[in-house]
Amino acid sequence: MSAVTIPRQDEDLAHALDREPIVRHFLPPTGVGEALSAGFLRGTLKALLKPVLRKGIPLSVQRGVLHGLSLTMLPAGGVDIQQVKIGLVPAERIKPRGLKPMHAVLYLHGGAFCTGSPRSHRSLTTRFARYAQAEVLVPDYRRIPEHVFPAQIEDCVAAYRSLLQDGWRPEQISIAGDSAGGTLTLQVCLAARLQGLPMPSSMVMMSPAVDMSLNSRSARERAHRDPLINVSWGQQAIGWLEVPPGHPLAHPQEADLAGLPPMLVQVGEDEVLFDDSEWLARGAARQGGHAELEIYLKRWHVFPIHAGLLPSATAALRRQIDFMRQHWQV
Repeated sequence: MSAVTIPRQDEDLAHALDREPIVRHFLPPTGVGEALSAGFLRGTLKALLKPVLRKGIPLSVQRGVLHGLSLTMLPAGGVDIQQVKIGLVPAERIKPRGLKPMHAVLYLHGGAFCTGSPRSHRSLTTRFARYAQAEVLVPDYRRIPEHVFPAQIEDCVAAYRSLLQDGWRPEQISIAGDSAGGTLTLQVCLAARLQGLPMPSSMVMMSPAVDMSLNSRSARERAHRDPLINVSWGQQAIGWLEVPPGHPLAHPQEADLAGLPPMLVQVGEDEVLFDDSEWLARGAARQGGHAELEIYLKRWHVFPIHAGLLPSATAALRRQIDFMRQHWQV
């Protein structure tokens, strides 16, 4: 995978002077394997998943189909997966086999707050554990519509607290998430700040949703290009959250982003949440934070979940881990 970018020292100078994020554009790698895999995966999502993830389809069906498709994803070997509890919340703790982790990742799964689980995202979480040689904690946070806002944030903050209570120092911890989990990554850091908790060393977000109206330009103009996300489905989920007016974590676009940890935001070119990722990275940088935005051309929503099947997905995931390593301290 090739990046269209500028030299690092020029990036850092521009970032310091203009308070703009470091932006990189990545072209898909050449080769028959990448092309065939990308075509197959894009077609599968468009034919099997996008028609199900829409308003009017029973949520039980959506959850079942997503779980079934997740079984076709390839988890990494060489890890141990333990079922644990954080208070009353189930979670998965994943560790590299035969190694003592020196760092920890709190991973928050996506699924529009209403689908998804630790099991559905093992293609990502097991690779974080193996490639980064880190302990990965994945809470099975309460989902909507059964549990409304801010139950999801509370469960994820509790998971972050549990890592701190286990002896992990904040500079050894990264928080990562995809889609709704990317939104939760931001909200957990904002909630931690409100509660006086120390910040983690870094944040990694794949295609986070920050426009809670889902009415951005990309949502309107890229809907036909996105092989996964139906805008009406996302809007239904936002309604299910039942966010109370005036809640300090209700509207990410109105949040004070100053003082947050360094963040890496990855987004595909062909997705409705493109503008959300760009807004978040630019907003954080303009408020004095360190933000990096990676745009993957010809790729779709949370495509790194296909790591192990799609070379560009594996490469994007490894870039996330490299970013974490830059900010971890022993």
